[in-house]
Amino acid sequence: SQANGVVECPHFHVHDALVKACEGDQEQWVSRVYSVLWADRITVRRRLGCSPYFAVTGTNPIMPFDIAKATYLMLVPSTMLSMAELIARRAIALQK
Repeated sequence: SQANGVVECPHFHVHDALVKACEGDQEQWVSRVYSVLWADRITVRRRLGCSPYFAVTGTNPIMPFDIAKATYLMLVPSTMLSMAELIARRAIALQK
């Protein structure tokens, strides 16, 4: 059934991002899950036009660094990043 597709799609992105942030090592999931979830919540959604964090609180999150600037410090991707890849890269940046 596709009835749960709207609910399950974001979970797929989080799961995929967690696998990428851990580089496939499931033992690292416990230490990376908070960063992946945080990166997911602060990533702007096309349909919302803002991040889920902003939609709930009406404010931008206070970050230990400017994630927009930190994103540009990473290597420029050769192709368009999927949502999971973007979340994984931001989670890795948050771990540093």
